[in-house]
Amino acid sequence: MPAQQRPVGTRLTRTERQLMELLCSGTDAQSAIAREQLMQAQWGGYPHAECECFLLTFAGRAGLAPIDHDGGPFAMVEVSAHSETLGFIELWVVDGYLHSVDYMPFGDDHVQIPTRETHELTFAGRG
Repeated sequence: MPAQQRPVGTRLTRTERQLMELLCSGTDAQSAIAREQLMQAQWGGYPHAECECFLLTFAGRAGLAPIDHDGGPFAMVEVSAHSETLGFIELWVVDGYLHSVDYMPFGDDHVQIPTRETHELTFAGRG
């Protein structure tokens, strides 16, 4: 269960921002647009009470170019420990804008999103 409740529209934490920077680290043009959007992205709340998956929101989208993405995860980060892949963290885009971050573990519950302090996180590519 998410440990803290904070108002929608607050700044991303340092850990969330690091994860988002990794998820937006592709070298293609759409990843560059995602990085521009990330500069204005804010924490959008928890979509589910049982996990730390989080939504993204924007105070305004003026001047932000939309991301050209047809569906599915926009980008993924592989989560591993001791050379074993444990799952993927996924960045979703909806209607051209950064939307949410989900953790899809293999066989585990969806309670905590892994961090660099607890796991190895590797950019796995664009969807």
